[in-house]
Amino acid sequence: MKAHKISQRKFAEYINVPYSTFNSWLYYKRSIEVGTAYNIASALGVTVEYLVTGREGKNEEEHLKQTEIRKTAGAEMKKLLGKLQEEVVKL
Repeated sequence: MKAHKISQRKFAEYINVPYSTFNSWLYYKRSIEVGTAYNIASALGVTVEYLVTGREGKNEEEHLKQTEIRKTAGAEMKKLLGKLQEEVVKL
C-alpha cells in the first residue's frame, strides 16, 4: 500500500471490505479467504505468494510490469472515452 501511496482505510474501501475487518487482518493476523487474498494481491499488483510470504516469486517482476501496463491502458481508455463523450455531446 505504501508503494501505491494509499491509506489502509482507502484500500479497505477499494476492495469493499470494512476497515475494521481489514485492520484485523493486518494487526491480529486473522485469516482471509483465498478469493479475497487474490483480490487484494491483484489490487496491489503483487502475487498471493508475496502477500503470504513477503517474498517475490520468480515471475513477480513480469507480473508487476503487466499490472503497470494494464493501469496505463486503463487510464488511456478513460481519456479516450471522455473525449468520445465530449464529441457525442457536441453532436
